[in-house]
Amino acid sequence: MALAAGGCLSFNPANQPLERVDPDRGYRSEKNEIYRERSDLWIILAFSGGGTRAAAFAYGVMEELRATQVVIDGESISLLDEVDTISAVSGGSFPAAYYGLFGDRIFEDFEERFLRKNVQGALFLRALHPWNLVRLMTPLLSRTDLASRYYDKHIFEGSTFADLVEAKAPRIHINATDLTRGNRFTFTQGGFDLICSDLDPFPISSAVAASSAVPVLLSPLTLENYGGGCGFEVPDWFSRALQSRATHPRRYEVARSIDQYLEPDAKRYIHLVDGGISDNLGLRLPIERTALLGKKLQKQIFDIEPPRQLVIIAVNAAVDPDPAIDLSYAAPSLAMSLNLSSGAQIRRYNFETLELARTAVDDWTQEFSQDTDEPVTGYFIEVSFDLLPDEEDRRYFNRLPTSFKLSDEQVDRLRDAGRTILRNSAEFQELLGELR
Repeated sequence: MALAAGGCLSFNPANQPLERVDPDRGYRSEKNEIYRERSDLWIILAFSGGGTRAAAFAYGVMEELRATQVVIDGESISLLDEVDTISAVSGGSFPAAYYGLFGDRIFEDFEERFLRKNVQGALFLRALHPWNLVRLMTPLLSRTDLASRYYDKHIFEGSTFADLVEAKAPRIHINATDLTRGNRFTFTQGGFDLICSDLDPFPISSAVAASSAVPVLLSPLTLENYGGGCGFEVPDWFSRALQSRATHPRRYEVARSIDQYLEPDAKRYIHLVDGGISDNLGLRLPIERTALLGKKLQKQIFDIEPPRQLVIIAVNAAVDPDPAIDLSYAAPSLAMSLNLSSGAQIRRYNFETLELARTAVDDWTQEFSQDTDEPVTGYFIEVSFDLLPDEEDRRYFNRLPTSFKLSDEQVDRLRDAGRTILRNSAEFQELLGELR
Protein backbone atom coordinates (compact mmCIF):
# COMPACT_ATOMS: atom_id res chain seq x y z
CA MET A 1 0.00 0.00 0.00
CA ALA A 2 2.87 2.37 0.85
CA LEU A 3 4.62 1.66 -2.46
CA ALA A 4 1.38 2.15 -4.36
CA ALA A 5 0.77 5.46 -2.61
CA GLY A 6 4.28 6.61 -3.46
CA GLY A 7 3.74 5.68 -7.08
CA CYS A 8 0.76 8.04 -7.31
CA LEU A 9 2.92 11.07 -6.45
CA SER A 10 4.58 13.28 -9.04
CA PHE A 11 7.56 15.60 -8.81
CA ASN A 12 6.83 19.34 -8.71
CA PRO A 13 9.74 21.79 -8.66
CA ALA A 14 9.74 24.45 -5.94
CA ASN A 15 9.71 27.27 -8.50
CA GLN A 16 7.77 27.98 -11.68
CA PRO A 17 9.16 29.09 -15.07
CA LEU A 18 8.91 32.68 -16.32
CA GLU A 19 7.74 33.21 -19.86
CA ARG A 20 9.26 36.64 -20.37
CA VAL A 21 11.40 38.97 -18.26
CA ASP A 22 9.52 42.15 -17.39
CA PRO A 23 11.58 44.74 -15.47
CA ASP A 24 8.38 46.46 -14.31
CA ARG A 25 6.95 43.35 -12.65
CA GLY A 26 7.76 41.37 -9.53
CA TYR A 27 9.50 41.85 -6.20
CA ARG A 28 12.56 43.85 -7.29
CA SER A 29 15.00 45.82 -5.16
CA GLU A 30 15.12 48.67 -7.67
CA LYS A 31 11.32 49.24 -7.81
CA ASN A 32 11.06 51.90 -5.11
CA GLU A 33 7.31 52.39 -5.59
CA ILE A 34 6.44 48.96 -4.17
CA TYR A 35 8.18 49.64 -0.87
CA ARG A 36 7.62 51.95 2.07
CA GLU A 37 8.13 55.60 1.13
CA ARG A 38 11.65 56.68 2.00
CA SER A 39 12.44 59.84 3.99
CA ASP A 40 15.78 61.53 4.65
CA LEU A 41 16.43 58.92 7.35
CA TRP A 42 17.53 55.54 6.05
CA ILE A 43 17.47 52.61 8.44
CA ILE A 44 18.70 49.17 7.43
CA LEU A 45 18.23 46.22 9.80
CA ALA A 46 20.31 43.05 9.50
CA PHE A 47 19.07 39.98 11.40
CA SER A 48 21.52 37.13 12.00
CA GLY A 49 20.94 33.41 12.18
CA GLY A 50 20.53 31.41 15.37
CA GLY A 51 17.08 29.74 15.36
CA THR A 52 14.46 31.01 17.79
CA ARG A 53 17.25 32.69 19.77
CA ALA A 54 17.96 34.99 16.81
CA ALA A 55 14.26 35.56 16.09
CA ALA A 56 13.46 36.58 19.69
CA PHE A 57 16.55 38.81 19.91
CA ALA A 58 15.62 40.59 16.66
CA TYR A 59 12.01 40.87 17.82
CA GLY A 60 13.19 42.70 20.95
CA VAL A 61 15.12 45.19 18.80
CA MET A 62 11.99 45.77 16.73
CA GLU A 63 10.00 46.37 19.91
CA GLU A 64 12.48 49.02 21.03
CA LEU A 65 12.43 50.73 17.63
CA ARG A 66 8.63 50.77 17.74
CA ALA A 67 8.67 52.32 21.22
CA THR A 68 11.16 55.02 20.19
CA GLN A 69 9.34 58.11 18.92
CA VAL A 70 11.05 60.84 16.89
CA VAL A 71 9.85 63.77 14.81
CA ILE A 72 10.27 63.34 11.03
CA ASP A 73 9.09 66.16 8.77
CA GLY A 74 7.08 67.63 11.65
CA GLU A 75 5.31 64.35 12.45
CA SER A 76 5.87 62.15 15.49
CA ILE A 77 6.68 58.65 14.27
CA SER A 78 8.28 55.47 15.57
CA LEU A 79 11.72 54.53 14.32
CA LEU A 80 10.38 51.15 13.21
CA ASP A 81 8.12 52.95 10.73
CA GLU A 82 11.27 54.50 9.24
CA VAL A 83 12.97 51.17 8.50
CA ASP A 84 13.65 50.88 4.77
CA THR A 85 15.31 47.47 4.46
CA ILE A 86 15.57 44.27 6.48
CA SER A 87 18.15 41.73 5.37
CA ALA A 88 17.97 38.42 7.22
CA VAL A 89 19.27 34.88 7.35
CA SER A 90 18.11 31.68 9.02
CA GLY A 91 16.25 32.33 12.31
CA GLY A 92 16.25 36.08 11.65
CA SER A 93 14.24 35.50 8.45
CA PHE A 94 11.10 34.63 10.43
CA PRO A 95 10.47 38.06 12.05
CA ALA A 96 11.75 39.85 8.92
CA ALA A 97 9.33 38.07 6.57
CA TYR A 98 6.44 38.27 9.04
CA TYR A 99 6.87 42.01 9.51
CA GLY A 100 7.17 42.52 5.74
CA LEU A 101 3.86 40.74 5.20
CA PHE A 102 1.78 41.82 8.19
CA GLY A 103 3.39 44.97 9.59
CA ASP A 104 2.60 45.84 13.21
CA ARG A 105 0.48 42.73 13.52
CA ILE A 106 3.77 41.04 14.39
CA PHE A 107 3.37 42.48 17.92
CA GLU A 108 -0.03 40.83 18.30
CA ASP A 109 0.50 37.20 17.34
CA PHE A 110 4.10 36.44 16.30
CA GLU A 111 5.01 35.27 19.78
CA GLU A 112 2.16 32.79 19.81
CA ARG A 113 2.70 31.66 16.23
CA PHE A 114 6.47 31.19 16.42
CA LEU A 115 8.54 32.44 19.34
CA ARG A 116 6.74 30.44 22.02
CA LYS A 117 6.05 27.38 19.86
CA ASN A 118 8.00 24.14 19.97
CA VAL A 119 8.49 24.29 16.21
CA GLN A 120 11.10 21.56 16.01
CA GLY A 121 8.85 19.22 18.01
CA ALA A 122 5.98 19.92 15.64
CA LEU A 123 8.20 19.20 12.62
CA PHE A 124 9.38 15.94 14.18
CA LEU A 125 5.80 14.78 14.76
CA ARG A 126 4.88 15.65 11.18
CA ALA A 127 7.78 13.57 9.91
CA LEU A 128 6.43 10.59 11.87
CA HIS A 129 3.05 10.77 10.19
CA PRO A 130 2.69 7.53 8.17
CA TRP A 131 1.90 9.34 4.92
CA ASN A 132 4.93 11.62 5.31
CA LEU A 133 7.18 8.72 6.32
CA VAL A 134 6.45 7.13 2.94
CA ARG A 135 7.13 10.28 0.97
CA LEU A 136 10.29 11.12 2.92
CA MET A 137 11.73 7.81 1.66
CA THR A 138 11.39 9.11 -1.92
CA PRO A 139 12.72 12.23 -3.71
CA LEU A 140 9.16 13.57 -3.69
CA LEU A 141 9.31 15.12 -0.21
CA SER A 142 12.27 16.44 1.74
CA ARG A 143 12.62 17.49 5.36
CA THR A 144 12.80 21.12 4.23
CA ASP A 145 9.60 20.67 2.18
CA LEU A 146 7.96 19.43 5.36
CA ALA A 147 9.20 22.47 7.28
CA SER A 148 8.07 24.82 4.51
CA ARG A 149 4.54 23.40 4.58
CA TYR A 150 4.35 23.82 8.35
CA TYR A 151 5.57 27.44 8.12
CA ASP A 152 3.12 28.11 5.29
CA LYS A 153 0.12 26.87 7.27
CA HIS A 154 0.93 27.98 10.81
CA ILE A 155 3.02 31.16 10.35
CA PHE A 156 2.80 32.81 6.93
CA GLU A 157 -0.81 31.91 5.98
CA GLY A 158 -0.04 30.80 2.45
CA SER A 159 1.57 34.14 1.50
CA THR A 160 3.72 34.49 -1.61
CA PHE A 161 6.10 37.14 -2.91
CA ALA A 162 3.17 38.65 -4.82
CA ASP A 163 1.65 39.39 -1.40
CA LEU A 164 4.92 41.01 -0.34
CA VAL A 165 4.65 43.34 -3.36
CA GLU A 166 1.19 44.42 -2.21
CA ALA A 167 2.26 44.96 1.41
CA LYS A 168 4.08 48.27 0.77
CA ALA A 169 6.56 47.32 3.48
CA PRO A 170 10.32 47.75 3.83
CA ARG A 171 12.51 45.82 1.42
CA ILE A 172 12.72 42.30 2.83
CA HIS A 173 15.79 40.37 1.72
CA ILE A 174 15.67 36.68 2.65
CA ASN A 175 19.11 35.15 2.11
CA ALA A 176 20.09 31.50 1.62
CA THR A 177 23.32 29.81 0.52
CA ASP A 178 23.99 28.04 -2.79
CA LEU A 179 25.36 24.73 -1.55
CA THR A 180 27.78 23.99 -4.39
CA ARG A 181 29.58 27.33 -4.48
CA GLY A 182 28.84 28.73 -1.03
CA ASN A 183 27.46 31.95 -2.53
CA ARG A 184 24.71 34.07 -1.01
CA PHE A 185 21.36 33.68 -2.79
CA THR A 186 18.74 36.39 -2.20
CA PHE A 187 15.07 35.91 -3.08
CA THR A 188 14.25 38.79 -5.45
CA GLN A 189 12.79 38.77 -8.94
CA GLY A 190 16.10 40.11 -10.24
CA GLY A 191 17.78 36.93 -9.02
CA PHE A 192 14.97 34.76 -10.41
CA ASP A 193 15.33 36.48 -13.82
CA LEU A 194 18.73 34.81 -14.12
CA ILE A 195 17.09 31.37 -13.99
CA CYS A 196 13.96 32.44 -15.93
CA SER A 197 11.70 31.78 -12.97
CA ASP A 198 8.66 33.63 -11.61
CA LEU A 199 9.03 34.73 -7.98
CA ASP A 200 5.44 36.02 -7.62
CA PRO A 201 3.82 32.62 -6.83
CA PHE A 202 6.80 31.42 -4.78
CA PRO A 203 5.79 30.85 -1.13
CA ILE A 204 7.40 33.03 1.52
CA SER A 205 7.56 29.90 3.66
CA SER A 206 9.81 28.17 1.11
CA ALA A 207 12.24 31.08 1.05
CA VAL A 208 12.40 31.14 4.85
CA ALA A 209 12.76 27.34 4.95
CA ALA A 210 15.71 27.55 2.55
CA SER A 211 17.27 30.36 4.56
CA SER A 212 17.09 28.24 7.74
CA ALA A 213 17.85 24.80 6.26
CA VAL A 214 20.72 23.75 8.53
CA PRO A 215 22.75 21.12 6.62
CA VAL A 216 22.32 17.49 7.77
CA LEU A 217 19.37 18.37 10.03
CA LEU A 218 17.38 19.72 7.08
CA SER A 219 17.75 18.97 3.40
CA PRO A 220 18.48 21.61 0.73
CA LEU A 221 15.62 23.34 -1.03
CA THR A 222 16.04 22.77 -4.76
CA LEU A 223 15.20 25.26 -7.51
CA GLU A 224 15.13 24.40 -11.20
CA ASN A 225 17.10 26.58 -13.61
CA TYR A 226 14.86 27.36 -16.60
CA GLY A 227 17.41 29.79 -18.08
CA GLY A 228 17.71 30.55 -21.76
CA GLY A 229 14.10 30.99 -22.76
CA CYS A 230 12.74 34.15 -21.14
CA GLY A 231 14.58 36.87 -23.04
CA PHE A 232 16.99 37.79 -20.26
CA GLU A 233 19.85 39.90 -21.59
CA VAL A 234 23.14 40.37 -19.78
CA PRO A 235 23.69 44.10 -19.09
CA ASP A 236 26.90 45.74 -20.33
CA TRP A 237 28.06 46.57 -16.80
CA PHE A 238 27.88 42.88 -15.89
CA SER A 239 29.98 41.86 -18.88
CA ARG A 240 32.57 44.47 -17.88
CA ALA A 241 32.58 43.14 -14.33
CA LEU A 242 33.45 39.66 -15.61
CA GLN A 243 36.50 41.17 -17.32
CA SER A 244 37.73 43.08 -14.27
CA ARG A 245 39.63 40.35 -12.46
CA ALA A 246 42.93 42.23 -12.55
CA THR A 247 41.57 45.70 -11.76
CA HIS A 248 38.62 44.94 -9.44
CA PRO A 249 38.99 41.42 -8.02
CA ARG A 250 36.07 41.74 -5.59
CA ARG A 251 33.77 42.95 -8.36
CA TYR A 252 34.91 40.09 -10.56
CA GLU A 253 34.30 37.50 -7.83
CA VAL A 254 30.74 38.73 -7.18
CA ALA A 255 30.01 38.72 -10.92
CA ARG A 256 31.44 35.22 -11.30
CA SER A 257 29.16 33.93 -8.54
CA ILE A 258 26.16 35.25 -10.49
CA ASP A 259 27.40 34.14 -13.92
CA GLN A 260 27.03 30.46 -13.02
CA TYR A 261 23.23 30.77 -13.16
CA LEU A 262 23.40 31.86 -16.81
CA GLU A 263 24.58 28.38 -17.85
CA PRO A 264 21.54 26.14 -17.28
CA ASP A 265 23.17 23.16 -19.00
CA ALA A 266 25.97 23.20 -16.42
CA LYS A 267 23.77 24.22 -13.47
CA ARG A 268 20.39 22.66 -14.01
CA TYR A 269 19.41 22.78 -10.34
CA ILE A 270 20.23 25.12 -7.46
CA HIS A 271 20.41 23.55 -4.01
CA LEU A 272 19.87 26.10 -1.25
CA VAL A 273 20.76 25.71 2.42
CA ASP A 274 21.04 27.88 5.54
CA GLY A 275 21.96 31.48 4.72
CA GLY A 276 24.23 31.61 7.76
CA ILE A 277 26.86 29.58 5.90
CA SER A 278 27.59 32.38 3.43
CA ASP A 279 26.64 35.33 5.66
CA ASN A 280 25.46 34.74 9.21
CA LEU A 281 24.78 38.45 9.78
CA GLY A 282 22.73 39.34 6.71
CA LEU A 283 25.15 42.18 5.95
CA ARG A 284 26.87 40.96 2.79
CA LEU A 285 24.12 41.94 0.34
CA PRO A 286 24.71 45.74 0.32
CA ILE A 287 28.49 45.21 0.49
CA GLU A 288 28.55 42.83 -2.49
CA ARG A 289 26.08 44.93 -4.47
CA THR A 290 28.29 47.99 -4.05
CA ALA A 291 31.34 45.96 -5.06
CA LEU A 292 29.57 44.70 -8.20
CA LEU A 293 27.98 47.93 -9.40
CA GLY A 294 30.15 50.66 -7.94
CA LYS A 295 28.58 53.57 -6.09
CA LYS A 296 27.74 55.70 -9.15
CA LEU A 297 25.93 52.97 -11.11
CA GLN A 298 24.20 51.72 -7.97
CA LYS A 299 22.74 55.19 -7.34
CA GLN A 300 21.46 55.31 -10.92
CA ILE A 301 19.86 51.86 -10.94
CA PHE A 302 18.19 52.23 -7.55
CA ASP A 303 17.33 55.92 -7.99
CA ILE A 304 19.11 56.84 -4.76
CA GLU A 305 18.96 60.35 -3.35
CA PRO A 306 21.35 61.15 -0.47
CA PRO A 307 19.77 60.78 2.99
CA ARG A 308 20.45 62.98 5.99
CA GLN A 309 21.25 59.97 8.18
CA LEU A 310 22.26 56.48 7.10
CA VAL A 311 21.78 53.88 9.85
CA ILE A 312 22.64 50.18 9.85
CA ILE A 313 21.60 48.14 12.88
CA ALA A 314 23.22 44.69 12.93
CA VAL A 315 21.43 42.29 15.29
CA ASN A 316 23.98 39.58 15.96
CA ALA A 317 22.70 36.57 17.94
CA ALA A 318 25.91 34.54 17.56
CA VAL A 319 27.14 32.78 20.70
CA ASP A 320 30.53 31.67 22.03
CA PRO A 321 31.24 27.96 22.59
CA ASP A 322 31.14 26.32 25.99
CA PRO A 323 34.72 26.60 27.36
CA ALA A 324 34.26 23.39 29.37
CA ILE A 325 35.62 21.43 26.42
CA ASP A 326 39.01 23.05 27.00
CA LEU A 327 39.13 21.63 30.53
CA SER A 328 38.83 18.01 29.48
CA TYR A 329 41.42 15.67 28.00
CA ALA A 330 38.70 13.58 26.35
CA ALA A 331 38.28 14.10 22.62
CA PRO A 332 34.97 15.78 21.68
CA SER A 333 32.33 13.70 19.93
CA LEU A 334 31.85 13.86 16.17
CA ALA A 335 28.68 15.95 16.55
CA MET A 336 30.42 18.35 18.92
CA SER A 337 33.43 18.63 16.62
CA LEU A 338 31.23 19.47 13.64
CA ASN A 339 29.29 22.04 15.66
CA LEU A 340 32.41 23.71 17.07
CA SER A 341 34.27 23.80 13.75
CA SER A 342 31.34 25.35 11.87
CA GLY A 343 30.74 27.79 14.74
CA ALA A 344 34.38 28.87 14.79
CA GLN A 345 34.26 29.57 11.05
CA ILE A 346 31.09 31.61 11.39
CA ARG A 347 32.49 33.67 14.28
CA ARG A 348 35.67 34.52 12.37
CA TYR A 349 33.65 35.37 9.27
CA ASN A 350 31.27 37.51 11.34
CA PHE A 351 34.18 39.66 12.54
CA GLU A 352 35.37 40.34 8.99
CA THR A 353 31.82 41.12 7.82
CA LEU A 354 31.25 43.58 10.66
CA GLU A 355 34.50 45.38 9.84
CA LEU A 356 33.57 45.53 6.15
CA ALA A 357 30.15 46.93 7.02
CA ARG A 358 31.62 49.64 9.26
CA THR A 359 34.00 50.67 6.49
CA ALA A 360 31.16 50.61 3.96
CA VAL A 361 29.06 52.99 6.07
CA ASP A 362 31.97 55.45 6.20
CA ASP A 363 32.49 55.16 2.43
CA TRP A 364 28.80 55.60 1.63
CA THR A 365 28.40 58.66 3.86
CA GLN A 366 31.46 60.31 2.28
CA GLU A 367 30.11 59.55 -1.19
CA PHE A 368 26.62 60.81 -0.34
CA SER A 369 28.03 63.97 1.26
CA GLN A 370 29.62 64.95 -2.05
CA ASP A 371 26.15 65.09 -3.65
CA THR A 372 24.46 67.33 -1.09
CA ASP A 373 25.02 70.68 0.60
CA GLU A 374 24.74 69.15 4.07
CA PRO A 375 26.99 66.30 5.25
CA VAL A 376 25.40 62.87 5.58
CA THR A 377 25.84 61.24 8.99
CA GLY A 378 26.44 57.51 9.16
CA TYR A 379 25.73 55.18 12.09
CA PHE A 380 26.70 51.55 12.41
CA ILE A 381 25.03 50.05 15.48
CA GLU A 382 25.79 46.51 16.60
CA VAL A 383 23.45 44.67 18.96
CA SER A 384 25.10 41.52 20.33
CA PHE A 385 25.40 39.55 23.55
CA ASP A 386 29.04 40.63 23.93
CA LEU A 387 27.80 44.17 24.65
CA LEU A 388 25.96 43.17 27.80
CA PRO A 389 27.82 44.70 30.78
CA ASP A 390 27.11 41.83 33.20
CA GLU A 391 29.28 38.72 32.83
CA GLU A 392 26.56 36.42 34.16
CA ASP A 393 24.13 37.74 31.54
CA ARG A 394 26.67 37.17 28.78
CA ARG A 395 27.27 33.63 29.99
CA TYR A 396 23.52 32.93 30.10
CA PHE A 397 22.87 34.03 26.52
CA ASN A 398 26.00 32.38 25.16
CA ARG A 399 24.71 29.02 26.44
CA LEU A 400 21.34 29.27 24.69
CA PRO A 401 20.98 26.62 21.97
CA THR A 402 20.50 27.17 18.27
CA SER A 403 17.13 25.47 17.96
CA PHE A 404 13.47 26.12 17.25
CA LYS A 405 12.41 25.51 20.81
CA LEU A 406 12.98 27.86 23.76
CA SER A 407 11.22 28.31 27.07
CA ASP A 408 9.03 31.33 27.75
CA GLU A 409 11.66 32.65 30.17
CA GLN A 410 14.39 32.39 27.53
CA VAL A 411 12.23 34.17 24.96
CA ASP A 412 11.40 36.98 27.40
CA ARG A 413 15.03 37.46 28.39
CA LEU A 414 16.12 37.57 24.74
CA ARG A 415 13.48 40.19 23.91
CA ASP A 416 14.52 42.28 26.89
CA ALA A 417 18.20 41.93 25.97
CA GLY A 418 17.53 43.15 22.41
CA ARG A 419 15.68 46.20 23.72
CA THR A 420 18.22 46.99 26.44
CA ILE A 421 21.37 46.64 24.30
CA LEU A 422 19.94 48.86 21.57
CA ARG A 423 18.68 51.47 24.04
CA ASN A 424 22.06 51.62 25.81
CA SER A 425 24.09 51.83 22.61
CA ALA A 426 26.15 55.03 22.49
CA GLU A 427 25.71 55.22 18.70
CA PHE A 428 21.93 54.79 19.04
CA GLN A 429 21.72 57.55 21.64
CA GLU A 430 23.85 59.80 19.40
CA LEU A 431 21.42 59.16 16.52
CA LEU A 432 18.44 60.03 18.74
CA GLY A 433 20.18 63.21 19.88
CA GLU A 434 20.61 64.30 16.28
CA LEU A 435 17.03 63.42 15.32
CA ARG A 436 15.55 65.17 18.33
